[in-house]
Amino acid sequence: MKKILFFFLIATSSVFAQKIDDGSKHKTVFQFVSGDTLSQKSLINNLKNFKEGWPKSQVEVVFHGNGIFMVMTEKTTFAKELQNFVEKEGVKMVVCENTMKQKKIKKEQLLPFMQTVPMGIGEIVIKQEQGWSYIKAGL
Repeated sequence: MKKILFFFLIATSSVFAQKIDDGSKHKTVFQFVSGDTLSQKSLINNLKNFKEGWPKSQVEVVFHGNGIFMVMTEKTTFAKELQNFVEKEGVKMVVCENTMKQKKIKKEQLLPFMQTVPMGIGEIVIKQEQGWSYIKAGL
C-alpha cells in the first residue's frame, strides 16, 4: 500500500509541476522547411499548443528551403495566424537570406513582420549553442 501511495504522490506531483510551469524558463527554436500546406497547418497548431501551454516561453521560427513559401505575401494562407504569433504571442520569425537568394525572393515579397538572418541553419546552431531547445516542425 505504501508503494502505491508513494507512486501516486510522485505521479501527481509531476502533473501539478507541469501545470504551474508558465514556460518562462523555456527557449525553443523551430525549424520549418516544408512547402506543404498540411505541414504549414501543423506548424500553426504546434505553435498554438506550445504558447497555450507555456505562454511566457521564448520561441523563434526559422524558415528556409521550401518553408519560405509560407511567409510570402502571395503564397501563404496563414498570414493572420503568423502575424498574431508575432504581435500578440511574441514569437520571433526569421527567414534565411541564403534561401531568398537561391529562390530569387526579395524582402518585399515576405510578410511585412518577417525578419531575416544571413543563414537559417546558422541561426539554429547559434540558438542551440545558447541553450535553446530544437524542434523540427511540420509533418
